[in-house]
Amino acid sequence: MTQAHSVLTAHQPDSHSPLPRPYTQAEFHRQRLVELDWLRVLVFGLLIFYHTGMLYAEGWDYHYKSTYTSKLLTNIMLWSNQWRMSLLFLISGAAISFLIAKQPWGQFIRKRIPLLLLPLLFGILVVVVPQVYVEANSKGLINITDYWHFWYIYLDQTSAEFAPHKTLGQLHLTWNHLWFLPYILAYTLILWALYPLITSRACAPVWQWLSSKCTLSLIVLVPVVLFHGIGWWLYSKYPTTHNFVEDWYNHARSLLCFVLGFALVRMPQVWSQFASIRWHLLPIALLTYAYTLFAFNGGSLGDNRIAQEINGFIWSANGWLWILTIIAWAQHWFTFSNPLLKYLNSGVYCFYILHQTLIIVIAYFVAPHKVGPVLEPLLIISAVAIGCVVIFEVVKRLPVVPVLFGIQKK
Repeated sequence: MTQAHSVLTAHQPDSHSPLPRPYTQAEFHRQRLVELDWLRVLVFGLLIFYHTGMLYAEGWDYHYKSTYTSKLLTNIMLWSNQWRMSLLFLISGAAISFLIAKQPWGQFIRKRIPLLLLPLLFGILVVVVPQVYVEANSKGLINITDYWHFWYIYLDQTSAEFAPHKTLGQLHLTWNHLWFLPYILAYTLILWALYPLITSRACAPVWQWLSSKCTLSLIVLVPVVLFHGIGWWLYSKYPTTHNFVEDWYNHARSLLCFVLGFALVRMPQVWSQFASIRWHLLPIALLTYAYTLFAFNGGSLGDNRIAQEINGFIWSANGWLWILTIIAWAQHWFTFSNPLLKYLNSGVYCFYILHQTLIIVIAYFVAPHKVGPVLEPLLIISAVAIGCVVIFEVVKRLPVVPVLFGIQKK
């Protein structure tokens, strides 16, 4: 959730200077990985389009649905559905890798906990409440038209109206799209606790071995095997629910991506090579996506065990291959920074916190007017983008409040 920094700055040595010495694992954080800044902005920005698309995706449940739905849109959204959150966990792991290397151990966690925990608590108590209100009323779960009364009984954990809708024990609070924050907080705490060991002299040979043995082929293949193993072990027993204490399949995948992001940026000789295989990755990723479309729409390789394993392996490969493909092309395209990137990076956390509530509330007022399947989503996306920027500009000028929206004052 924070800005990441770069490992290498590409440049050619002149004929009179010695060849530049490659960065070691201990020096990796000295410069900035601008492609991660771009990816952070673009992938979080994709969430606005994705969650707006959820209003229209045929066959996928959501907090609120438009009267216009599309199976074609569902198939298109399947593409990013397989990797968008995993890529965000990888980017977050990379960002944490840089930040913890640049700050004293205790100072890092003192800054990190409030930055993640305060927006989460504020989001649960304030930001997501309009989403709950729209969903409860549109689906007939709770019939209370007065929003302020609804908010009161949402906060009152003994309210009879929410008795059938408990989320955790006796609580009926929810974090909806903000589930990413407690997961990142937990993984950050784990990594922080282990960091003295990770960077100890005892582990130095491990990093040296990884740096010497890790090839691009291994980086492509080994995570696919691990993701497939996670799916085989946990998917049917613990399907994704975003219930933190039971979401073991999601935890295993997300934590693996987080750890991969943390580790890969500490191996610059591997990370910097992804762009060189971008044309190899793209066609393979397109083929695996084609297969997921085939399987998603009822296609099958058969019912035997071998066919099932091949199916699971291709689905696992699809997600990881797209992550690598996107990183590789980002390294090729995004070698620069500019004022727009810096502005969006400063606001992207705030936009993430706000965007789904704005989508659902705006759709709740726009959809009943039935303005058409093209104009309606365009109006919603435009209003959400404007709303995010306006609220960000207002909030960042206020005292105290910015930290609740993830805005760090300089």
